[in-house]
Amino acid sequence: GRRIYDNIRRAVKFLLGSNMSEVISIFVATLLGFTILEPVHLLWINLVTDCFPALALGMENAEKDIMQRRPRSAKAGIFGGDIAYQGLMVSVLVLASYFIGHFMESGVWEIPANGLSPDGTTMAFLTMSMAEIFHSLNMRSQRGSLFTMGSRNWALLVSSFAALLLTTLVCEVPFIAAAFDFTSVEFNEYIICLLYTSPSPRDRTRSR
Repeated sequence: GRRIYDNIRRAVKFLLGSNMSEVISIFVATLLGFTILEPVHLLWINLVTDCFPALALGMENAEKDIMQRRPRSAKAGIFGGDIAYQGLMVSVLVLASYFIGHFMESGVWEIPANGLSPDGTTMAFLTMSMAEIFHSLNMRSQRGSLFTMGSRNWALLVSSFAALLLTTLVCEVPFIAAAFDFTSVEFNEYIICLLYTSPSPRDRTRSR
């Protein structure tokens, strides 16, 4: 029962945090007068980057100390303030990536006059996809570090790798990239997105 509850909580919090980052990014970009992501990009993220890792989180094994915890309060909710925090942090990364990509394309930091920047949109898409993939790995535990759990969720690892591979292909295969209005991602751009969206070995041993 505790394992099932934890897995439902993981999947729901992951999806809510991911979707909040999309909403905040689109909202801020709209206020500032530029297009950060198109509807087809959001559809891809929701169907590929979010869907399969969320399903895999529902297959997570029970944590070692699950039976040593105190019973949760009947009034305790499934949500938490960390959903807003996670969504906001991913939004900041995505918006920063857009302007970095636009700067690499045009050499200026200003918002494009027509509100469109193919390089900026490509970088934002790649960053949001990577951030959500790595976020799904972080969601495996609410209490312990990812690197000290001692168990592996192979379904999550496979789905995360597949999502990362498909996200890379959609940006790099010419006819698919053209359909999505993407530009080819250079190696330095890919590394930038990878470095600041990858999870850090943070310790989350405090109970939430």
